[in-house]
Amino acid sequence: MNPQIPIYSLLVAWFVLFAFNSNAQNETVARVKLVLEVGNANELSKFLNDKVDLNIDGKEGTYSHSQAEGVLKNYFKENPPESFQINHEGASENGLIYAIGEYKTVDTSFRVWIRLKKINDQFKIHEMSFVKE
Repeated sequence: MNPQIPIYSLLVAWFVLFAFNSNAQNETVARVKLVLEVGNANELSKFLNDKVDLNIDGKEGTYSHSQAEGVLKNYFKENPPESFQINHEGASENGLIYAIGEYKTVDTSFRVWIRLKKINDQFKIHEMSFVKE
């Protein structure tokens, strides 16, 4: 038996798992981006973790899932989106994924930071910030 075959099999398996995980990350960020473009707190809540750290232009807090949805609903009502774009995204060594973007209203621009954590095979938002530029 060729000793390189098991190593080759492990490398292929690792690559497939990495590609699948990377695809799930990219898909989640893309879906969150679409929701932020329209400012829909109900749809965004599908991506929220059970507890979420929010920073809405300096007002910070840790909220339950339903509380965070209410805070975001108020934010979108007071700051309806004109556009949202992701400027940078990536992953940390400990498995967190993040995206940094720009949320624009008619007269204001906000820098947005989103951090997602893998919970039960799904990426969930556990931290989100909207900071006026």
